[in-house]
Amino acid sequence: MAGFTPRITEMVDLETPIVIHPLQACVTEPMKPWLDTILVSGSLHVYVSQSSRGELVMGSSLDPYEVHSTRSTLDFVEGLTSHMLDMFPFLSNVKVVRQWAGMADMTPDFAPIMGKTPIEGFYLDAGWGTWGFKATPISGKTMAQTIANDSAPDLIHSFRLSRFEDYELTGEKGAASVGH
Repeated sequence: MAGFTPRITEMVDLETPIVIHPLQACVTEPMKPWLDTILVSGSLHVYVSQSSRGELVMGSSLDPYEVHSTRSTLDFVEGLTSHMLDMFPFLSNVKVVRQWAGMADMTPDFAPIMGKTPIEGFYLDAGWGTWGFKATPISGKTMAQTIANDSAPDLIHSFRLSRFEDYELTGEKGAASVGH
């Protein structure tokens, strides 16, 4: 549902605090392998890794505005490449060959919403922002357990939708230093 959660919850008259932000990335032309790990800069809000084909895969923080679009921007790639050159000046002649954008569901506390909702039979597992793929195996298993038992396990109690009404937010901003 990434990018469409507010539209879907609106269909069932369920209000959530989720907003949609674009998240962009790009890839360079292939080059001789030199980077065998992922590098993340929390101060520059960027990440870079090298693919098995030698391309550098790079991204940075979420765009600061809410929008429902997957259109990539020149502003993004200029800012990102500037930061990459701050870290690695020798990349100055490497060409960016593709860039893309996706939509990221974000909650005010940067944590997902998981579990039952006030609407009978409607469960929610959304708002993962920039780090959902890392938690997919356990979130799938936990949500299956929630649906089967019609009750959320303690593991996801702090991710319930009602935490926003109860002022019991979960501080997950540090979960992905480049995403926020």
